[in-house]
Amino acid sequence: MKISQTPAEHARLIWQAGVNAVDSNRLVRNVVSVSGQFLSIADESFDLEQLSRIVVVGAGKAGAGMAAAVENVLSEDALRSSGVSCELTGWVNVPADCVRPLPRIHLHAARPAGVNEPTEAGALGSQRILEMVSTLTDSELCLVLLSGGGSALLPAPVDGVSLHDKQTITRLLMHGGATINELNCVRKQLSKIKGGGLARSLRAGRMLTLIISDVIGDPLDVIASGPTVEDSSTPTEASEIIERFIR
Repeated sequence: MKISQTPAEHARLIWQAGVNAVDSNRLVRNVVSVSGQFLSIADESFDLEQLSRIVVVGAGKAGAGMAAAVENVLSEDALRSSGVSCELTGWVNVPADCVRPLPRIHLHAARPAGVNEPTEAGALGSQRILEMVSTLTDSELCLVLLSGGGSALLPAPVDGVSLHDKQTITRLLMHGGATINELNCVRKQLSKIKGGGLARSLRAGRMLTLIISDVIGDPLDVIASGPTVEDSSTPTEASEIIERFIR
């Protein structure tokens, strides 16, 4: 006898299928793999024997799942069986309710759950990320993990702008009805790490970024405010947005 599903049950299955399709752990494992002594990340391949260390940094609400997937692929057993001595370490800023212990990548509580604003904890974590990236050598690879919510989780105010200033501007723009593109345009101009700032901090080595988009059209300089891509916005545009929404 066939038992039909209720509309509520059918809706639940549809919802669950959508959630499963964007599972951060699965998405990363689809594009990161190890075969012998070679590490593949999307279309790029690296000889692990030529790498002394892989440094993972990033931010976002999907950061915990993304970092866990990288650790699973590059487990100590996998590296040992490949006969390489490459070290894996890292630091990823995530919401407090996403923190869980991982063996080698530190998940840092950069803001309370449900508070989409920059915090002192986020600023401390962002400074740690900038320091890690700036010390890379030619034999090291930096893998950046970015996802939705990364902008608020990566506060690193430029000189002359305080964290309190950024908090105030963020609140006024959000409550004033600014779009995510407008909000991130301003954020990038006030940040050392956004708008390509993270990539500019790289002094040596190689950097690759894995991004899970939460913005329609997937503009890479808008997702998490584009820490590793060239900024398409300008200070003039940011100033016009502030004048329009903050009076």
